[in-house]
Amino acid sequence: MWAVFALGAATLTSFNPILYKRMLKDADALVVVWSVTLLALPVLGLFAFALTPQLPDVDWLFVHAVLGSAGLNAVAHLASMRALKLADVSLITPLLIFSPVFTVLIAALFLGEIPSDRGLFGVGLVVSGAYWLSHKPGVGRLAPFKSFVLTPASRLVLLAGLFWAITPLFEKTAILHTNPESPRFVAFVVDILLVLILMPAVFARGRTSIEKLFLHRREFFLAGLIAGFAPVLGYTAFSLGFVGYVTTLFKISTLMTMFWSSLFLKEHGLKQRLPASIVMVIGTVLITI
Repeated sequence: MWAVFALGAATLTSFNPILYKRMLKDADALVVVWSVTLLALPVLGLFAFALTPQLPDVDWLFVHAVLGSAGLNAVAHLASMRALKLADVSLITPLLIFSPVFTVLIAALFLGEIPSDRGLFGVGLVVSGAYWLSHKPGVGRLAPFKSFVLTPASRLVLLAGLFWAITPLFEKTAILHTNPESPRFVAFVVDILLVLILMPAVFARGRTSIEKLFLHRREFFLAGLIAGFAPVLGYTAFSLGFVGYVTTLFKISTLMTMFWSSLFLKEHGLKQRLPASIVMVIGTVLITI
């Protein structure tokens, strides 16, 4: 059953980069993140309280976990939004697949968990796919690696991928420290904290920056609905399945986004970027299974 919830979340979130890309033509990245999250709160609250028979008991580890998740999510969202503003959706979203690679490296360095041969091969596939994704005919062999270091969009999306490699661990911990377990309640609390963290900076930008968002009303409301429903599905999947398996299925959203970027944004390069993205997804599967 967890796979159904994970695939549902992946399908919904695959549309987000397309909607965000359109809004970012006129609106500020910080305002987009804050406003969409705020709009999602009523939907999350409805699921959190209507489908939970009683408010769960929590402890201090829950508090630390949701604060950690909200803080890292704030930075990751802003970094990915800025990257989307600077580059094509079909180039940016596949690089988020680096998250499992970061998880493997963190575990190896700080926990002494040495990956298996299959895991190392998966890391190699992810890196190879990223190289293929950024390679252009007629340029030097080292050019794709240089683009990771020198291109602001690549640096930003890799930073987002690093933080999103960590947030599932916080979220799983928070779910385990609710009694009775309530993934919907965790999703709701994390989003409230995310709104509160970003609110001072948004208000400092003034009313005009918020009004620009309504130049794309349709995209704004669709993004808000997705931001409300998708976390419910995703957190439920975390509560029912292994974090590694769930996050792997989430990566399928990248392949869907590739199609949407070609269909709705008329981006070019799908013939090269889609096979490279498939290689990267296969690599993440090998890492996490």
